[in-house]
Amino acid sequence: MNRKPASITINLVPQDPFFGTILGRILQWAVRVGRYIVMFTELVVIVSFATRFSLDRQITDLNDSIRQKESVVTSYGDLESQIRAAQTKVEQYQQLDQQTNLADIFPALTQITPSDIKLTELLIKPTTVSLAGTTLSQNSLNLLINNIQLSTTFFNVAVDRIETSEDKNTALFFRISAATTPPQTKTTTKTEAEKINILDRTQGL
Repeated sequence: MNRKPASITINLVPQDPFFGTILGRILQWAVRVGRYIVMFTELVVIVSFATRFSLDRQITDLNDSIRQKESVVTSYGDLESQIRAAQTKVEQYQQLDQQTNLADIFPALTQITPSDIKLTELLIKPTTVSLAGTTLSQNSLNLLINNIQLSTTFFNVAVDRIETSEDKNTALFFRISAATTPPQTKTTTKTEAEKINILDRTQGL
């Protein structure tokens, strides 16, 4: 039988006896492991650089988006100022309207209120007025109600409450409300009136 020749390894480099010691073996192991550590570190650095490029791109896109939104918000700055100015003018107009209404309503109430009626509450709004008080005479209360109804300053007068006191005092407690603006009446135009007349004549045909 033919036998295969045994492999022979020839190492012409002389072995350093230092690597046969414990310290030499530790250093040799550290050199081998150190190569892998260096390769892993380089890989981490490469991945970090690649990630940084991606993050820088995201930050750039985010900054561009923020600048666009800032420009949109800035463009609405004038509109907000105009709205606030309009609201301020409306509030001032309402206050002025209420003051004007107060200047007109208070003298009118003073003229039509009998002397023996004591007002305990007076609420004047831009379009309505509400008053509450007491009186010892039913006639005086009737006179006040009639005066308010006949006055050209008040409209849609309503007596909200009339009560008598529970004790021996015969005072009457009342609350009256009225509008200070005339009710709006619907006006029929000439064209609408003609259409109605035509429908009446034709009986809706």
